[in-house]
Amino acid sequence: MMSMRRLVCLLLILCFSISVIGAVHANAGSFNLAPENQTVCNIAASSGDRVQLTFTAVGDDSNSLLFWIAFPNATVTKPGNVDQYSASFRSNVGGTYELYFNNTSSTETILVTLNYEVDHYILGIPEMIFALAAIAVLLMAFASVYIIMSKNTS
Repeated sequence: MMSMRRLVCLLLILCFSISVIGAVHANAGSFNLAPENQTVCNIAASSGDRVQLTFTAVGDDSNSLLFWIAFPNATVTKPGNVDQYSASFRSNVGGTYELYFNNTSSTETILVTLNYEVDHYILGIPEMIFALAAIAVLLMAFASVYIIMSKNTS
């Protein structure tokens, strides 16, 4: 039968492991942008996060898609009319990044496939690596305590 200490250790490890699930926030999706329409996609990021985004526009007139990004600090980046775009940046300010897709200059529907990923950082280390290191340290601490406790009972 399992001792109470082992059970508590296993429960703590399980709880900590479950808490790190979902450390990376990624999203992928597609949408149709009708002629004479515009859509906005929002990405939430904290200060210091790394944001990677790519999109591809497919259609007869896909290079007429006007695209720009509005940053939380009121800065706007306008790559212009593009049918493919890829960017990676570190967020200086936490908030919502707004991706604008404008199809007002086309008479054709455009299919836009958008992929983005937000990597959170803790003390300058990616959150997933930080969590794995914390789990490793926690497991070593539990193993050390178990060894010390087993020597005292013998």
